[in-house]
Amino acid sequence: MSDKQVYELTIDDLAHSGVWFSPMDDSVEDELTVRPLQEMESCADAQLIVRAHFEGRNGARYLGYLYWDGDGGVEYLKPVVLLDDGSAVSFWSGIAKPSWEDYSEKAQALRKALPITYTSEPLLGLPELSGVLEGLGYLDGDAVSWV
Repeated sequence: MSDKQVYELTIDDLAHSGVWFSPMDDSVEDELTVRPLQEMESCADAQLIVRAHFEGRNGARYLGYLYWDGDGGVEYLKPVVLLDDGSAVSFWSGIAKPSWEDYSEKAQALRKALPITYTSEPLLGLPELSGVLEGLGYLDGDAVSWV
């Protein structure tokens, strides 16, 4: 499997490889380029993306990924749910207040499943990370807020 832009990752890509990394060297197009990771020793200090499972309060299940970070805060994990229609929902918007209306109708259906729990897979020796998403997160002043 070859390099991809992180925003091009699909459910099939995550099924094939549960951990991706940002090489950050001359072999990649830019900082959004990721490639499948086969062993931890080959990616010292690289940003990692780990396959995660999401479940809504209504029992709906989704596949997606987290930016792996031992801190575990949503602002570091930047959770993303991938949908079977090829769309994705990013649950972290940084300092910009997000809007559900910016997403497809299928993606907006996730709003009815809130809160959504997530759990990363403990792959390649990385500990499992888990938490709860109350909505689309963003930084409002010094605090994380939800839409």
